Amino acid sequence: MERLSPIPGRRAPSPSPDDLVAGYVARTPMSGGRGTIVLPGGPRLYVLVGGETGARLTIGRRTSAPLPRIGFIGPTTRIAQLDHDDATLLGLRLRATAWPLLSNLDLSRFTDRIVPLTSIDPDATPNTWNSGVDAAAAFAPWLAAQRAAGRARDGTAQQIIALIDASPRAGVGDVCATLGITPRQLSAICLQVFGLPPKRLLMLRRFLGVLRRLLPDTRGAGRVLWEAGYVDHSHFAKDCRRFLDSSLHGFRQRLGDGGDPL
Repeated sequence: MERLSPIPGRRAPSPSPDDLVAGYVARTPMSGGRGTIVLPGGPRLYVLVGGETGARLTIGRRTSAPLPRIGFIGPTTRIAQLDHDDATLLGLRLRATAWPLLSNLDLSRFTDRIVPLTSIDPDATPNTWNSGVDAAAAFAPWLAAQRAAGRARDGTAQQIIALIDASPRAGVGDVCATLGITPRQLSAICLQVFGLPPKRLLMLRRFLGVLRRLLPDTRGAGRVLWEAGYVDHSHFAKDCRRFLDSSLHGFRQRLGDGGDPL
C-alpha cells in the first residue's frame, strides 16, 4: 500500500460547495411513481415541497412515517426507499468528508435514522421560495451558513477517504499504520465523522464506487471490479446482497428509468 504522509494538525483548505455536495436530486410527483431510491452511504438532506404529508422512508422492514418536511437522513447501511406521494422532493447527497464541516455532533447518532433537519441545526430553513425544482438553490443558504460557522478542518476525514480510494485493497491496519493512529482511535474518528465503523466504511466505500460506475453500463465489469479490489464477480455479488438486498441486475430493474438515486 502506498503511504501518504499526513502532517499532524494540518488544516484542510476552506470548503467550496463541491467539497460538501456529491449530488442533487429533484423529483416532481409522478402518477404511479415508485418513490426515490436511497442508496446506502453517507448523509442526505431533503425538503418536500407541496403535496400532503404522507411521505415515508422504508429501510428493510422498518418504515418511518410521516416524514418531516425538511429532513436529514443519516448514513444508511442498506438500500432504502423514500416515497413522497404528491410532494416535490428536493434532495442532496453530502460528500463523505462534509460532516465535520457542517456539524460538531456525532454522526453515528443518526445512522439508519431520519430526523428533522432542525435536529442538526435549529435554525435550518431551506429556501424553497421561487426555487422551483432546484435542489442546489434550496440548500445553498443553509450550507453557506454552516460553512461560515468555522467548523473543525483538521483534514483527518479527507486523509482517511483519500487512503481508501487510493488503495481499495487496504484494510483497517493499513489505514492505522499510514495515519499513525491505533485501531481504537480510528474507530472513534470513523463513528464521529462517517457514522460507521472502519471496516464497514471501507467495504461500503469500495462497493458504492463500483456500483455507480456499473449502473449506466456493465460492460468491462471484470476490470472495474479488479481495479476496485474485488477478487471476482461472486465477491461483488455478495456485497450487492448485503447492501442492496438484491443482485446488480435486480437493482437496475428496480431503479428503471426513475432517474438518479439519492
